[in-house]
Amino acid sequence: MKYQVIARKFRPQVFEDVVGQKPIVQTLQNAIQMERVGHAYLFSGPRGVGKTTTARILAKGLNCEEGPTITPCNRCPSCEEIASGKSIDVLEIDAASNTGVDNIRELRESAKYAAARSRYKIFIIDEVHMLSTSAFNALLKILEEPPSHVIFIMATTERHKVPATILSRCQQFIFRTIPAAEIHGHLRQIADREGVKIDDRALGYIVKAAEGSMRDAQSLLDQIISFSGQEVAGEDVRDVLGFIPSEILDRTLDALAERDSKTLLGIVGIVVDQGFNLQQYVREFIGKVRDLLVSRLDLQEKILGDADEKRALAARAGRFSEQDLIRFFDMLLRLENELRWTSQPRFHLEVGLVKLAKVGHVRDIEEVLREIRGSGEQSPQRSAPAAKPEERLPAAPVAAEPPGTFTFADIFIRRVEDRSATTAVHLQRAERIERGENHVEVVIANGTPLAMLQSKEHKAVLDAVASELIGKAVSVSLIMKEQQPKAELAAGNAKDEPLVKRFLEVFRGDIAQIKPAKGEQQ
Repeated sequence: MKYQVIARKFRPQVFEDVVGQKPIVQTLQNAIQMERVGHAYLFSGPRGVGKTTTARILAKGLNCEEGPTITPCNRCPSCEEIASGKSIDVLEIDAASNTGVDNIRELRESAKYAAARSRYKIFIIDEVHMLSTSAFNALLKILEEPPSHVIFIMATTERHKVPATILSRCQQFIFRTIPAAEIHGHLRQIADREGVKIDDRALGYIVKAAEGSMRDAQSLLDQIISFSGQEVAGEDVRDVLGFIPSEILDRTLDALAERDSKTLLGIVGIVVDQGFNLQQYVREFIGKVRDLLVSRLDLQEKILGDADEKRALAARAGRFSEQDLIRFFDMLLRLENELRWTSQPRFHLEVGLVKLAKVGHVRDIEEVLREIRGSGEQSPQRSAPAAKPEERLPAAPVAAEPPGTFTFADIFIRRVEDRSATTAVHLQRAERIERGENHVEVVIANGTPLAMLQSKEHKAVLDAVASELIGKAVSVSLIMKEQQPKAELAAGNAKDEPLVKRFLEVFRGDIAQIKPAKGEQQ
């Protein structure tokens, strides 16, 4: 006998065999039992989740010789013909290849005549969204008031493309993707019936690749069995489906936890050398980060994997904060999208992972503010000279400071930006922002920004931010930087000229006066 693929061999033949669509199955069963069967149904949802299969089972239940029944016998001529697609009273139409208005006219003509030997003439229209606008218009009238012996069952993966006038004439059932646990359990049953030994890790790879589609999962299982034979190992499935080895993903996580950029670059080299797809690597790593975040939230049941894998995830999750994982997730999503368009994906990935390693040094702003407030309270005790009552903080970080630390000036400017972008623009011209015990000094060289900041609106913003940071009501002092006389500036600049320096050295003199060249203004 000719071989039949798993997806067809194990296709559900009764409602009880449909996996993952219990609410829809129960509704249809109740409709049959209560004799409340509608004249038009629309089944929508992702590929491979049971739309056409459910339509066939409904047709068998309505036309079965023992029916209408919720349990078709699958032995009578009507059930057998429907299962094999040969029934003259149940017509399956592929709308993708019958898109025109003429095809719908033929359907309307056929619907006028009663069923040849069954109760109902049933039209199953697959991928109905592919019909043309004229074809939809031709379908409207008969869909609204069909003959009593006609039932329409339409299926589509893109419900939003079906006109609202069609939707309003149908009972709509939205099929959902099938949960991973149910696909896993169903594949295990199929493997047992086929006499195939397959471990849970291998099934996990198949379920992950199927993305909620039972048909995809069954097709992949068929492919894996052809590759491995009657004994399937996890490594075989991983290699066939192109998954990244979990060891590489775990090493990436460990390198991120240790902020080890060198190791991250080495891992990228391994991924490239072994011929893995870089986008696939990033996609799987995003999934790993998601699992870590879920583990941090103590939702282990949401993670697909065995107990050992979940324990290993929980151990690694402790090395990251929730904020770290959220930042990683956002940056990886952007990186994965950018890899689609870059001409140098390897270099782009390397730089992206180094950024991930460095982003961990970013500290929470509230934590920094608490440290600044604490240092402000302790500063008088640390200052040695009695004549120096105030502690002055530099406006910019010095080179010796460790990465990730912030000065008072940095925090002050950042808080002003949060309150008023206009005030922050003028504040950017400040040369120094210094904090005292009871005030904040802002030193500005240019008179225009100073005048703007002295206005009532901007001064209120500065005072509010200063009071918030210091922890009590304080005022900001706006100070104009003293300008050096023009002659002194000119003399200083002249002394820096190599030729002038040489003259002063030879003649052991000094600059007495500087006169402008002809044509220059004083």
